Amino acid sequence: MSSALQQQQRLMARIKNVIGTGTVTGATTGRLQIKTATGRTNDKIKRVHNYGFMSRPLPGAKTYNLFIGGTTSRGITVNVEDERHQIDLQPGEVAILDDKGNLVHFTDQGIKVTSPTKLLVDTPESEFTGNVTVGGNITANGKVEGKQGGTFAGVSSENHDHDYKDDGTNRTTKGPNKG
Repeated sequence: MSSALQQQQRLMARIKNVIGTGTVTGATTGRLQIKTATGRTNDKIKRVHNYGFMSRPLPGAKTYNLFIGGTTSRGITVNVEDERHQIDLQPGEVAILDDKGNLVHFTDQGIKVTSPTKLLVDTPESEFTGNVTVGGNITANGKVEGKQGGTFAGVSSENHDHDYKDDGTNRTTKGPNKG
């Protein structure tokens, strides 16, 4: 085989190797160990993240890679998908999810946040501009303050009264003092 033909074949092989798929076999946040579609294991693949989004994929996830100069030892992963952990979406919907069941789902009805354990909002102050409905109990570790009163178990916090006896006479209190 001629030298020119050998060079052409090497060049074609490198061009074919510029884009490839693989499978995650190990991961940190910024680097992956992958097994390429050709069977080669590479443990120093840089993982590209979109600004503001990070993830650490599970072993078995599929990778889409670019190999600099067609050399599989010098690559970057531009996308990772895991078909084991997906949900069906309607056109235009977006979801952020993990393998534990945590889900932020953007739908045409609004945003649905699902967690199988607990949701922690860690901020010095939260504000809601609309109504809030709670399906479970509320526990406050600090002071509870209301601007316009409220009703608890059918009893108004502004207008309720109490019956009591004073020197044998039945009496009723007036509404709460307002200060």
